[in-house]
Amino acid sequence: MNGEHDAVRAVRAWLEADWSRHFLRQGGKRWRSDTLVRDLKRRGVCDSELAAWQALAVLRHQGVLDAPAALDHRLSVRMGLSEGERHRLIQSLPRPDAALGLEGDLAVAWSRAREAGLADWSLDDQCRLVEGLRRLAADLPAAYDLGAYRASARYLLGSAKLLQALPAELVRAFGIEPRDFRPMPTWLLAEAPEVPQGLLLIENPQSFEQARRLGVGDRLALVCGFGYGLALGEALADVDRVRLVGERPPRQGLARLLSLPSQTYWGDLDPEGLRLYRALKRRLPRLCLSALMAPMAEGLEAEGGPPSASPDRQGGAAGQRRRGERARSGMAGGCPRARAGRRASGPGSRGTLAGRSRGRVRRPQPLASTRLRPRCLAW
Repeated sequence: MNGEHDAVRAVRAWLEADWSRHFLRQGGKRWRSDTLVRDLKRRGVCDSELAAWQALAVLRHQGVLDAPAALDHRLSVRMGLSEGERHRLIQSLPRPDAALGLEGDLAVAWSRAREAGLADWSLDDQCRLVEGLRRLAADLPAAYDLGAYRASARYLLGSAKLLQALPAELVRAFGIEPRDFRPMPTWLLAEAPEVPQGLLLIENPQSFEQARRLGVGDRLALVCGFGYGLALGEALADVDRVRLVGERPPRQGLARLLSLPSQTYWGDLDPEGLRLYRALKRRLPRLCLSALMAPMAEGLEAEGGPPSASPDRQGGAAGQRRRGERARSGMAGGCPRARAGRRASGPGSRGTLAGRSRGRVRRPQPLASTRLRPRCLAW
């Protein structure tokens, strides 16, 4: 009997510690009974899976666990700590320093934020942060018009990025809603003729300049982000706050350009470029890979992909083949025009070979430096 009681105490202590760690980092936690039983055996908390099942059943009857009766029959169920047990653990968490003057939900939110990095702050800086958050909350709703960056710089230790770096739960605990700050406009490079025949989204300014030199902007509206291409994805999320700038910016706004019948994307033929393409395509279902990418696709088919920062940094021929296969599969998932790699079709197409260029592309290069002749491009 003592062995059974010891197992119950050990399982309860482990569950409480696991829940508390998870709560401080991500919020409350629940478990799947069969997976938990195996973990308890593997970690040495219980001598056997049977002992773990029996301990969980006892804890359910004691009101420690919130779980269906099927747990007693050793069935796989979702379960968690009971409400009373969770409340007791929250009250037992380390409390913020009394100098901060935080109680209740604010104290809980601050304790969780400590796990996210505030524990490294000096007490003086923590006090200044609390004071700044309270002053910001007191100046709402007028302070929302400042935007998140200006409000952060004005109220939070002079840092323009601190407000967005703090856990949202902590900010909301002070009565501040991060989503209510006036959004700043997103600036994109753009160029377009009077009546564009289609839209070409470009990953980076280098490729944008190459497209301008080739005269692509005489037929298509060109749009790209400054620096890393994810600015395009952010812009599509809220087109009303986008501002288009350039030597020859379009008269139409981005919303009008997105209604053009032909929509294509030109980016690096690497995992990151293809991830950006997929993200854009979720918002623009008609978006296709541009025929401008065909020469690189031909080189990729012939010799494999270039070294890149990818999740599997395997070297040698095996890693090269794996990266090449991933890039080819990403391109093949784009649209029939990109899969063919040779022929452009659809609205605005010239119906010519997309990949015809001076000689064979011996090695995939950044698209901005790919040698293409304007008369050979198919849009």
